Amino acid sequence: MPIVVSEMPMGDPVPGAARSVFAVFHDHAVAVETTVNHMLDAVNDAVTGKDPTTSIVATQQAELKADGIKAKIRDMLGTGVRLAVNKGAFLHMVARQDRIADYAQNVAEQLSFRTLYEDEEARKLLLTMAEAVSATVAKYEDTVEHLHDFARSGFARREGNILRELIREVNLLEHRADEAEVSAATHVFSGGDDDPLAAMHMYRVLQRLDDVANACEKAANAFLPIVLG
Repeated sequence: MPIVVSEMPMGDPVPGAARSVFAVFHDHAVAVETTVNHMLDAVNDAVTGKDPTTSIVATQQAELKADGIKAKIRDMLGTGVRLAVNKGAFLHMVARQDRIADYAQNVAEQLSFRTLYEDEEARKLLLTMAEAVSATVAKYEDTVEHLHDFARSGFARREGNILRELIREVNLLEHRADEAEVSAATHVFSGGDDDPLAAMHMYRVLQRLDDVANACEKAANAFLPIVLG
């Protein structure tokens, strides 16, 4: 007999009731956002000339914690939990969300390879992009939180409309992060001839940051079949 985890009505959950998979999915999103916040600390440290080692390690540890929650979700699904959505689609959502933390860890680890390109404007533009990426991730976490509310509401149309708008906002913020990357990359390549290796390293960091924002967009768009279904 499969275990049924039903979404509780809006309000306080029934004492002792099993936590829904959607709630744990939101826990994972929070852990992913924490990973990105530590990554942003590492970027801030590197841009201001501080040693980013502590922030890099914190990013790695946060990503490991997120992995633990991801494993918990998979274990829950493996026990026969019934979902109102296709399990394969839900696992795809988990994988998409997990990539955000993976890419954030990649950004932090790139910072450990060498000192950033010694150009004040390039460093400012890098930080601007990192902050744009962080804003995208924060909006994505809001979207996952509302996805849980949407499920608890019995997939009500009103909640679905709010969720659609949040997904749209994630896409818009990802576009702004793209614009920030173009500005930063253009500046780096227009003046990086004096230190091409450092300029290339800066560009790789920008690319990995772009991966984080793109992963957010893809993760949010993975909710559309649920909203439109």
